Amino acid sequence: MPNKLFNAISFRIAIIFSFSTVLILMIMGLVIHQLVMHHFETQDRTQLEGKIQLVENLLEQNYQNPSELNVYLKDALVGHHDLIVQIERPTGQIIFSSSPTVLNSKTLVKSKHGPWLEWKVQNKIYHGLVYKKSFDQNTAIPSAQIIVGIDTSEHLHFLNDFRRQLLYIGVIGTICLMLLGWVAAWRGLRPVQKMAKVAEGISAQHLSERLEVDNTPTELRSLAIAFNDMLDRLETAVGKLSDFSSDLAHEIRTPINNLMTQTQVCLSRSRDINTYQEVLFSNLEEFERLARMVSDMLFLAKAEHGLHRANLQKVNLVKEVTVLFDFYDAIAAEKGMTLQQTGLGYVEGDPSMLRRALSNLLSNAIKYGKSDSVIKIKCQQNIDTTVLTIQNESSPLSQEQLSRLFDRFYRTDASRQRVEEGTGLGLAITKSILDVHGATIQASYAEGQIIFKIIFKK
Repeated sequence: MPNKLFNAISFRIAIIFSFSTVLILMIMGLVIHQLVMHHFETQDRTQLEGKIQLVENLLEQNYQNPSELNVYLKDALVGHHDLIVQIERPTGQIIFSSSPTVLNSKTLVKSKHGPWLEWKVQNKIYHGLVYKKSFDQNTAIPSAQIIVGIDTSEHLHFLNDFRRQLLYIGVIGTICLMLLGWVAAWRGLRPVQKMAKVAEGISAQHLSERLEVDNTPTELRSLAIAFNDMLDRLETAVGKLSDFSSDLAHEIRTPINNLMTQTQVCLSRSRDINTYQEVLFSNLEEFERLARMVSDMLFLAKAEHGLHRANLQKVNLVKEVTVLFDFYDAIAAEKGMTLQQTGLGYVEGDPSMLRRALSNLLSNAIKYGKSDSVIKIKCQQNIDTTVLTIQNESSPLSQEQLSRLFDRFYRTDASRQRVEEGTGLGLAITKSILDVHGATIQASYAEGQIIFKIIFKK
């Protein structure tokens, strides 16, 4: 349970928020404390300087009559029980003192808080100033030293209470802010809990659920969009995998049923050696078809998992197309087709893999193209790309058919499934080879022509 609490994001946010708050409150408390102390010191200094001026005036007016001076000074200090005033001659003779204890300026301690002298009388702490007053030489008092102090006990009591209250307020405020921060973080992370709830309901059978993006907080919106995109890709991949499994079962079942049927019929009664040979040759064709299918599927699996390491070198596309033309020329002539090549193009790639991809496209064009037509292959070398197009006359294809041409086992005309030889994996293999080379392929149909466009990036 403690580990679970410490690993919670809301708890971590609350702790960080609380430490930040404590630091800010401490700084604020120190600043306020210093300001209050400075205010008291300024106030005390102003009051003491005022008393020094009063004592100077009284000294100047009554320096010849010490008894009247004492009376005036006592009257001036009425109501100021927190003040101490002491006047003495340079010889040490005390002229006036309102303190029950005689102060010795030499024993007064320098205060740590400013230009003050500090002393203690009857458990009271005083801060004061020492001022020397000079008179005319003809006067009875040529000079005098004035010591003025003020009781700071009340100030100290106030500051102690103030510090204590600041501490209480800081502790209570920190606890409240910690709880509020935890609640705010918990509330702010509720969209994450909703996202987790949606994710829990997602499985291979239920991939239609999506996270709500419009009302998602800004910080989580990119995550929600990426999560939805991932689900879209997964849904598409699972759909293709399901279709592939179904198509694979259908494709394999057909030759296996043929093999079983022919073998059962052959074994139903005794036959001559020629009949057995015909059955074996027929079975061999089916086995070859199964072998090609397994080989193509293995190639696709390796290509999609990056197991094919392309032997990259400079490939002359025109040269590769010429070699394929020599191979397919006789087959194209049977349908009255003409092979035509124009342009120049060089790419970095694996010659054998690219030759297989181009061979699949050319074979597909001959197999499904219209008789007595022209198959055009054009290479175009650009600054940053190399484009190769294969164009031939074809039956009309819908946009949906074009988008599925590179799916495994997909045929535009299901009725021709067994008429034409092949595994239905040629275009899928072509796309995988081009993906390995970082190229893209597009299929389009316009004006009775189907066009395959391959773009190689440099």
